[in-house]
Amino acid sequence: MHYPSVTKISLFSATLCALLVTAPAKAIMYDEAGSGDLSNNPLAPTVLTLTPGLNSVSGTVAGFPQFGGTDPQDWVSFTIPTGFVMTSYVNSKYGSADDQGFTGFQSGSSFSGDEFVAGSYAGYAHFGTAAQNPDGNPTSSSTVGVNLLPLMADPSFAPGTTGFTPPLGAGTYTFLIQQGDPSTTGYRFNMNLRAVSVPEPGSSLCLLGMGGLAILALRRRLGYLDRRIR
Repeated sequence: MHYPSVTKISLFSATLCALLVTAPAKAIMYDEAGSGDLSNNPLAPTVLTLTPGLNSVSGTVAGFPQFGGTDPQDWVSFTIPTGFVMTSYVNSKYGSADDQGFTGFQSGSSFSGDEFVAGSYAGYAHFGTAAQNPDGNPTSSSTVGVNLLPLMADPSFAPGTTGFTPPLGAGTYTFLIQQGDPSTTGYRFNMNLRAVSVPEPGSSLCLLGMGGLAILALRRRLGYLDRRIR
C-alpha cells in the first residue's frame, strides 16, 4: 500500500496556508469625491475601521467662514483592530495656495475639549509644502511623503500635548484635518497597519494543520514499516 510522503503533505499544506495567510484584506480607501463629505462635527466624526496593510483618506478643506472659507475641518474616527498597530500616517498629497494645514488626534470615538488648545491632543503636526513644525519656526519643510507620527509624538515639534509613543496601538482615535485659510486644500493621508508580534489565527491554524498532517503521515509510514518487519 502506498502512503503519501511527509514531504508531499507538507508541501501541499504549506501551499494552502500561503494562500490563506497572504490573501489581502480589502483596504479602506475613502475619497470625499466618491464617498461623500467627511464630517465637520468633532462630536460625530466619520467612522472608519482600518484594515491590515495600506489605508488612505483623501479630501479637501477650505478655510473658516470668518476668512471666507466654507469647509475648514474634516473629522475622522479611526479604529485600529486588536492585534494590529498603525506604523505610519503619511501625508502623501497636498495641494493648496497656503503653505500648510494642521492635523492632530486624541483617543476616543469623538473629540472632547478645545480643538484650538494643544492640551486637547495626544499629538499634532502641520503638514504641507512648507510646514512649520513647531508653529512659528522660521525653518519650514515639505511633509509630502513624510510619516507624521514621529513628529506628532515629539514634544519639541508638538509642545503641550498629552503625548503618545508610536506606533499607535489597537483602539479608536479621532483625527482632525484642518485648513484655516480659504484656499482649497486637497490632501491624502496613507496609514499602514501591521500585525503585532503575535501569530495571527490563520497562521496558527496553518502551523497546527501542517504539524498534524506531518504526524499522521509519519505514523502511517511507521505502521507500514512495522508490518513489513513482522
